[in-house]
Amino acid sequence: MFEKLRKTQFNFVFFGISAAMPSFALGIPFGLWLLSAGVTKQTLGLVTVSSIIVALNFLWSPFVNKIKLPILYELFGLRRSWIFISQILLGFLLLTLSALDPQNDLLYVILVACLIYFFSSVQDIALDAYRVEYDKFFKAENLATIYQIGYKVGAFLIGAQVYGIIGSDNWQAVYVYLAVLMFCLPLITILSMRVDEVELKESTSKHFLSAFKNLLQKNNIFILLLLVGMYKISDIVLGPMAAALYADVGLNNPAYLEQKSYYNFLATFVGSGIALWSIKSLKIEPTMFIGALLVVTTNILFSYLFIYPTFFNFIFINFLDTIAQAFTAVCFITFLVDQVNRRYTAIQYAFLASLVIIPGTLLKGTSGFITESVGFYNFFLVMGLMGIPSVSLSYLLIKGFSFNFQNNLRIVAIASAMLIFIFSLVEIQPTETSLINDKVLHFLAYFCLASIVLKASEATKVRYLLLIIFSMGVLIEIIQGNLGLRYFEYMDIIANSLGILGGFLIYIIRNKTLKKIS
Repeated sequence: MFEKLRKTQFNFVFFGISAAMPSFALGIPFGLWLLSAGVTKQTLGLVTVSSIIVALNFLWSPFVNKIKLPILYELFGLRRSWIFISQILLGFLLLTLSALDPQNDLLYVILVACLIYFFSSVQDIALDAYRVEYDKFFKAENLATIYQIGYKVGAFLIGAQVYGIIGSDNWQAVYVYLAVLMFCLPLITILSMRVDEVELKESTSKHFLSAFKNLLQKNNIFILLLLVGMYKISDIVLGPMAAALYADVGLNNPAYLEQKSYYNFLATFVGSGIALWSIKSLKIEPTMFIGALLVVTTNILFSYLFIYPTFFNFIFINFLDTIAQAFTAVCFITFLVDQVNRRYTAIQYAFLASLVIIPGTLLKGTSGFITESVGFYNFFLVMGLMGIPSVSLSYLLIKGFSFNFQNNLRIVAIASAMLIFIFSLVEIQPTETSLINDKVLHFLAYFCLASIVLKASEATKVRYLLLIIFSMGVLIEIIQGNLGLRYFEYMDIIANSLGILGGFLIYIIRNKTLKKIS
C-alpha cells in the first residue's frame, strides 16, 4: 500500500513548486523590498547580476551528478540526497533573509541572495536528472508537463498568496512564509521513490572537452551562439526595472500584484499553447522569429504603462508579456533540444541554456543607470532596440543562416523598419529646429526604408509593400498623438508619403535600367 502511494508522478507538482520558489523569492518581491528600503535603481540593477550564478550551473553539474553525500546517499540515493539538502538549505537561507534589513545589511542580503541562487541551481541539476531517470515509471512528456504545472503554481499562485501577505511592506512575514513552505517540501523528497541512477565513470574534464569540441564543429556555430546569446537579452535586462516601474507609478499595491499573478498563471498556458501550435504548423524557425518580435513588442508596451499606469493596463500588458515569455520559452527549449548531440545532451544543453541567460544578466546591471539617465519611458524603448539583433538573426535562421546579398538586404530592411518605428516614439526634448528640417528627416527616413524594402522583397507584390510602409507611417503618428508626448501631424504623413513615393520611383527606374542593360 505504502509503495503504491510512493509510486506516483504527481510528486513532480511539488518538485516544480520547489524549483520556482527561489526564483520567485528573488524576483519582483525582492526588487520591491529593496526599493522600499531606499535602495536606488542603479544598485538594484547591480544586485540582480548575482543571478548569473544560476546560468553557470553547467560548471558544477558534473560534481552534483557524481559526489555522494555521506549518510544521505545511503538513505535517499544520489539525486534525492542533493534535492533534500538543497531544500533544507534554501529554507534556512530564506529565513535568514527575513531577518535582514537592506538599509543596514545590504552586503549580507546580497551574500544570502547569491547562496540562494547557488543552491537553487544545485536543486535544479538534481531535479532534472531525477526527472529523466523517473521516466522508468512514467512517460517523460507527462513528467515534464506536471513539473511545469508545479513550477507555474509556485511562481504565480503561491506568488499571489505572498502578495496578499505583504500588506504594508511586511517583508519579514513574506520571507518567513516562503521559508516555511520550503521546509515542508523535503517531506515530498523523502516519500518519493529511489530510482536507478546512472553514475559518471569517465573523466569529467575529458567529457567536457569532447562535448564542446563536438558543439564547435556544427555549421555556422558562431552565428548560432550569437542568436542564443541575444534572443532573450532585452527581456532579461528589463527585469529589475519592472519592479522599479511599479514602485514609481504606484502599481506596487499588493492587491494589484495578487491579481497580476492569477492572470499571469493563465497567460502562461495561453502562450505555451500558441507556441506548440505554431511549431507544429509553421515549424520551429518561423516560430523563433515570431517569438523575437513578441519580446520586442511587449517590452515597448511597458513605456505605455509608464504613461498610463491604470490597473487595466497593468494587468493587460503583463498578461501579454507573460504570453510572450511562455511562447519564447517553449520555442526556445524546442530549438535548443534540436541543436544538441544526444551523446552530450546534458553538457551541451546546459551550456546553451546558460548562454541564453549570461549576456542579459551581465548587462542588466546597467539597467538602473540607463533608467536614471533616460527615464522609464525611453528605457523600455531602448529595450525594444536591444531586441533588433535577435529579430534579425531569427529571420536569418529561417533562411538556414545563408548569407547572400538578398538575405542580408532583408535583414537590413527589418532592422531599418524597427529602428524608424521605435525612434519615432522616443520622448525628445523640444528644440528650436525648423519645420523644414524635421520634414526632410521624415522624407529621407521613409525614402531609404522604401528603397531597401522594395529591393529586398522583389518576390512580394509592390503595392502590398507600399501599403504596409504607408500604414506604418500613419500608425506611428496616431500613436504619437495618443501618447501625449509628441504630436499627430498631417505634414509628417505627407513627408513620409513623399519619401515612399521617391523610393518607389527609384525602384522603377532601376528596374527599367536593368532591363535595358540585359
